[in-house]
Amino acid sequence: MKLSVLCAFILFLYSSVFSPSAFAVSSVAFDINGVSGDIKDNVNSYLSTVSIPKGNNYSYFESKVRKNLIESIQVFGFYRPEITVHLTVDDDELLVFIDIQLGERVTLSVVNVEINGGAKNDTAFIHLLNEIPLHRGDNLSHADYDKFKANISKLALARGYFDSKWLKSEVRVSVKKNSAEIDLIFDSKQRYVFGESVLSNPTKSEFIVTELATFEEGQAYDSDLVAEYSLALFNSRYFQSASVVPNINGRADGKIPMVITVINHPSNTYEVGIGYLSDVGVRGTLGWKKPWINSRGDSVSAKFEYSKVQQEFTANYDIPIEDPITNIAKIQLGYQRKDSKDTKSDLYTLQLQRQFELESKWLRTWFIKFEQENFTQASQKGNTIMVLPGVSFAKTNQRGGVDPYWGNQQLFSFEVASRGWGADINMAKIQNRTKYLRSIDRTHFFTTRFDLGAIYVDKVESVPASMRFFAGGSQSIRGYQYETVTAVDDNKKYIGGRYLTVGSFEYGYQFAEKWRVGLFTDAGTSTNDFSEPISVGVGTGLRWMTPIGPVKVDFAVPVNSDTDTKYTFHLYIGPEL
Repeated sequence: MKLSVLCAFILFLYSSVFSPSAFAVSSVAFDINGVSGDIKDNVNSYLSTVSIPKGNNYSYFESKVRKNLIESIQVFGFYRPEITVHLTVDDDELLVFIDIQLGERVTLSVVNVEINGGAKNDTAFIHLLNEIPLHRGDNLSHADYDKFKANISKLALARGYFDSKWLKSEVRVSVKKNSAEIDLIFDSKQRYVFGESVLSNPTKSEFIVTELATFEEGQAYDSDLVAEYSLALFNSRYFQSASVVPNINGRADGKIPMVITVINHPSNTYEVGIGYLSDVGVRGTLGWKKPWINSRGDSVSAKFEYSKVQQEFTANYDIPIEDPITNIAKIQLGYQRKDSKDTKSDLYTLQLQRQFELESKWLRTWFIKFEQENFTQASQKGNTIMVLPGVSFAKTNQRGGVDPYWGNQQLFSFEVASRGWGADINMAKIQNRTKYLRSIDRTHFFTTRFDLGAIYVDKVESVPASMRFFAGGSQSIRGYQYETVTAVDDNKKYIGGRYLTVGSFEYGYQFAEKWRVGLFTDAGTSTNDFSEPISVGVGTGLRWMTPIGPVKVDFAVPVNSDTDTKYTFHLYIGPEL
């Protein structure tokens, strides 16, 4: 008896000292075989929740590992796997070797989905049921089941079925038969309609809030309309923040009241900006805006821009008409002074505009401009009065925020002057600027730009200096000085052109997170008769992506310049589109 007790004690002491489970570990490493892809990722995710064993309690740890392995595999419909788990200790690390044989996957023998209530004939629910990922004979996927069920619940809230509930939602698995049955029975009840819209706080903006509404009282509830309303309020120039939410607890008699909360912009806002273009040097901007003049939403703003070659002041008075975002009347006063190369000009402007955003998202602007300009262009001096009615269309689309990887920018304008309505000359001017940005894997960037324009007039000398075409510079043909690609007189002075044709192609390669290198070719001319050769500039540049837009440094060489310029550097800060 004493001998047997002694042997038992020695065996216990040996197992306690020399067994791997006797040693505490500080980390666990899993070696998983037999699965891959999404299944292996899910296995790792489940195993990551298992705590490191404390002391020598490895049996509980192993049981927890097995339990999580089974659950992680069942998600994909494997209910009869064969799992082998082996533990060993290497220094203070526990190594867990796992081998999994999945076995056959459970198949669906019955799939029963019922939608009752008002949603039964709702086109959105009909479309959702047509896209069901669960069919008789398919493999069981709990992820597909959970997602489809969640989509039904989510759609019910989005479509205004606020009293909806699940009558039945079950997945019954027969391990013996290796099959599963699904029952989903959903009662949507009635669909609510929009009730009264209430402002949560008193504000002088009530007229604007009402005008921007995207739904009416009594209309069937739709969360998309609610989101559009919130976005319209936020994107307007009137509010710092805006929200539109349904009052779920206040619903009654089939109506859901809406609560609107807006916070107005301050009475006065100011902005100060500074930039740099190698063409014109440092540029400064000072702006002021008063977004509210009256309850109708009229606003006033002013802006002063300064550079060495050009100074400009504009003042705007905006009047909302019907929709205060997409339908606006504008009165603009302006003064511009320019002193560059062979151009000296003082321009005074009064402009009346009517802006309207079309359904295609083009911004159409009808305008009439009254301009008086004193100018010297080369050896010519002039004093002109112009009355210019016209129209413009503008559209910008982009993806990627301040560092876009895809985008289009298009601008078309047409204006005409006639002595019949008080202008000094008869003329018409048409202009187009188009820019495209595309990329591959957000690593290779391709940018194309086209600037085209024409002035229909007897001779360019009768056109005010500010309306003539000039090319050259960082925003035009790189490799040439600012506005030096244009027609010249007998004394080789720049006189400006009636026609503008400029094209550009640039390739950019992103070699680091915020850095790109570019290669480009620009070509074009500003001319009166296309007798001059096309000016071509080629070069390379560096782009640094910053939170306020890219900083660009370009080195360009003129290919066929007849001036003393051998190369140019261009430094500028500004958006891609």
